[in-house]
Amino acid sequence: MKSKENSIEKKSSALLFGIDDELDSYKIIDTIVIRQAKASDINALAELRWRLCTNDLPDDTIKKRKFIEEFCTTLPNIENNDNCIHFVAEYDYKIISVLSVIKVTKIPSPNDPYHQYGYLTNVYTLPKFRNKGIGSALLDKVKNDLEIQKLELLIVWPSNKSFPFYQRNGFCRQPDPLVLKIIENKQI
Repeated sequence: MKSKENSIEKKSSALLFGIDDELDSYKIIDTIVIRQAKASDINALAELRWRLCTNDLPDDTIKKRKFIEEFCTTLPNIENNDNCIHFVAEYDYKIISVLSVIKVTKIPSPNDPYHQYGYLTNVYTLPKFRNKGIGSALLDKVKNDLEIQKLELLIVWPSNKSFPFYQRNGFCRQPDPLVLKIIENKQI
């Protein structure tokens, strides 16, 4: 297990991307750092969440400021929350990608040695950094960490656009779970 962890760490931390100012040619100039989020990342995480939820549309400054305040109030202790883990990719000391996992604890069973699974959410990479392997490297780090923690599986509800990304990274369709909509004005 240790050698697999080391190979993922090396792959993640030594991942080289050819990124110039326009990000459209491949010149090796820096490394992408992949790590767990820290408390000092909270504003950057809020910004990326805003961009994910608004599909990168121009900002509504007042609404955005209110959202970021709410986000920062809701997730003040991200380093101490074992049930929700945020992973980030950093380029030139700026967070460019995020992926969050909510760990769900199952009722123990004598026939099931695994007591948790993960729900993958909040997956976002800044547009100019997409299709460069950053999301896959981030997901490799997450899969490795969750395997060490003995999580049984990782689930995601992908959009049609993101489905090929997940499929390339080992996810496969399973029979859909049954879903009960509790709040009618929410879309599932």
